[in-house]
Amino acid sequence: MESADEKEESAKLHVSTLLIASERALNNALDQLGFAENDDRVIEHEGQLAFITCSHDADCDDLFALISELAARGESWELQFRIDTEEGRAVFQRLSRHARVEAVNAELPPESDAPSDLPVHDLDKEPGRAALKKLLKRVDPAASFATVASSKSGRASATIFRRSPRQALAMAEAADEASLRTAIRELLPNIMFSVTMMPPARE
Repeated sequence: MESADEKEESAKLHVSTLLIASERALNNALDQLGFAENDDRVIEHEGQLAFITCSHDADCDDLFALISELAARGESWELQFRIDTEEGRAVFQRLSRHARVEAVNAELPPESDAPSDLPVHDLDKEPGRAALKKLLKRVDPAASFATVASSKSGRASATIFRRSPRQALAMAEAADEASLRTAIRELLPNIMFSVTMMPPARE
């Protein structure tokens, strides 16, 4: 029989939260607050910069600090949430200053560009980190990016792409998004990350 703590833990869902602003606005706020230049929580999203936090992070202090700084500067910003409800499905929510709240329950789009024959490197283990390091030795971070996704359990996976011509170079996984981003940034400093935060457009 499950204890009360086990029931509470099993009821929790993995949540990703994205703070989106213009590159200028977010960079100014990050600099003002003293964030590290290569903070792995800074990602690219639909042509803008964004700051991501998820339910595996200890708290949301940094997120609220950035919102306060952007608001104090009179900048526009938006919050997007992705709540992973089951394998391959999520609730997407958008909160913007001058728009009504939106929420959609939808399937996650498949990672169509990731070939199934690429090996997945487990970055929680030393052999996986060593193999990925060797594979990415000659990859230019400025010419590549990584997509990150999580399962309902919170375990995260990433596909590293070359930008042009677009090509999947490697795949990796780790216990959660934060540790996955950190491990990849250790190998490819300043590589930008991308996450799926809204469902595909309806035709």
